[in-house]
Amino acid sequence: MDIRDASDAELRQLKTMIDTELGRRQTLATAGKQMDAIARDVLAAQGITDGDEWVQPTDATNAYPKDWTVTHDGKTWVSLTPANVWQPGVSGWREVVEEGAVPEWVAPTGAHDAYQTGDHVMFEGAEYVSLIDSNTWSPTAYPQGWEAVE
Repeated sequence: MDIRDASDAELRQLKTMIDTELGRRQTLATAGKQMDAIARDVLAAQGITDGDEWVQPTDATNAYPKDWTVTHDGKTWVSLTPANVWQPGVSGWREVVEEGAVPEWVAPTGAHDAYQTGDHVMFEGAEYVSLIDSNTWSPTAYPQGWEAVE
């Protein structure tokens, strides 16, 4: 494209369009980190710290960010998704277990809490390891996705 023949008005319009597009791309590139930082700041301002007892968020301003830990029903949980408003054990959380312990299988509700290759779970008294990414099936519903650990 040769812009030397463009009028001043056309060049100003192109510059505005370019600046707008660059701003849009910058927003998309940084929005996730900014939203995470805001969520953490809001929780801190409300006196909620990482590892506290879970409290039902009232809206997006006090939802839990990804990787935030809470306690609920005597267990520790880590958020698998940003802006998490779900109750631990229902969706969007994974139980944190002691080193060497294996968490109970919990039915995933979507891609955000699906099991990945190498994830270990206890299911019906036996330990299994996921053989596939995005595994939302139980070991009995899709045995090809799991391997029993001896």
